[in-house]
Amino acid sequence: MGNFLKNLIILLFLIGPSAFAAQGVDLSNDREGQTYYSSRRDKRSIAKALKIVDGSIIESLYDETLLDITPQNICAPVLMKSLQDKLRKRSQKFDEFEGIILHLRTQNKFDDTVARILLLMNEMISTKLYLPKKRKDLFYPDKKTLQEALETIAEFERRSKDTCFDEAYRNLYGEIFKFNKNLKSIHFESIFFEAFEQKLISYDTYYRIEQARVNKLEKFSLGLKSHYRKVQAIRTQFPLRDREERSKFVTHKDNNLKLSRRQKLFEQYSDIQIMLMAQVIKKLRTRLEAPKAEILIYDRSNEIETITLDPMERFRLAVKLLRREMTLLSTNTFFAGRTPQYIDLMVAAFETGIIPASELDELASLQEIWSPKKTFWEKAQVWVRTFSTVATIALPPPYGFIPALAVVVIEMTAGKKNNTKDDPTVLF
Repeated sequence: MGNFLKNLIILLFLIGPSAFAAQGVDLSNDREGQTYYSSRRDKRSIAKALKIVDGSIIESLYDETLLDITPQNICAPVLMKSLQDKLRKRSQKFDEFEGIILHLRTQNKFDDTVARILLLMNEMISTKLYLPKKRKDLFYPDKKTLQEALETIAEFERRSKDTCFDEAYRNLYGEIFKFNKNLKSIHFESIFFEAFEQKLISYDTYYRIEQARVNKLEKFSLGLKSHYRKVQAIRTQFPLRDREERSKFVTHKDNNLKLSRRQKLFEQYSDIQIMLMAQVIKKLRTRLEAPKAEILIYDRSNEIETITLDPMERFRLAVKLLRREMTLLSTNTFFAGRTPQYIDLMVAAFETGIIPASELDELASLQEIWSPKKTFWEKAQVWVRTFSTVATIALPPPYGFIPALAVVVIEMTAGKKNNTKDDPTVLF
């Protein structure tokens, strides 16, 4: 992985912000086979919006809004506010912006990650507040923290002129939080109030940062610009073979978060991390599809003993190497001790085109394999029932990629380790 990482860093340096200067912004969905936002409530929101404004008009106004956006000034609050203004010119009391965002998502104008960002921006912009607050109702941090925070806020308006508001707010929140790791939202409320009272910020800025605080903007680390640049970096390094290829697997809900698997990938990992994770699955695929695997043993006279691994041993070796490389990822500087989950690697591999949608969705159809509640043997029975009866799947040595990948899923999600120490005839 060393040469790949070195080349990747050089490439990302070369394709920095200036590399996209001449391009327009294209946020269209090119990976998701369905939308995560498909609940009855979501569909009702869309229906309400379409009763007021025709869908073709909504799409046209969005396209018009996007013409004013460049890779340098891409900004979710600006995009959302501009779209709102255009829609209100059509209908002054129009207020169904959530339905507008969801409709645009169904038309693949953007993916679920962009939809989530815009939904948050819409909620934030639409939040009505009664300000200023009353000092007697507020909870202040200690005087030292308050003074340091106010000095930082005093520079906020000047420093945020050339920065998207959501990025500027997250930076501000992070800088203040460094002064005191025990600060809570109620402390930020008092700090923002005091900054306004001392005329360090305008009423408009006070109102906007309070909207951001109330909507917990600091907890959403991914902005529209950073998402756009992640996707651009990945597409540059791994161009899509087929822009029409889509997967439903990546839009399934993550077991631990209120996010889809792909939303989680982009919110929690950088572009470099995603590409490194994909390389692990690429190596796994190569090992599983290799026609043979051998161990070479050299003595001092360079004579060689060759030990050929049988199909099951090759599979076990591939799984052991997968576990090893997942552990090594956590020691990589870019991961800072964090070990990605196996599903994250699978989604990263699809994002980079290493695993095609047809194979990923084949696995997705085996829902029982992915269930965390099932035991190793219950999952194994699913594999046996499925692949012993599907005659259309070719099985080159040792198994074929889809069936073998299903076994790897069982191995990784059930947490069962192979125990071969009692069988002296098995190497792995």
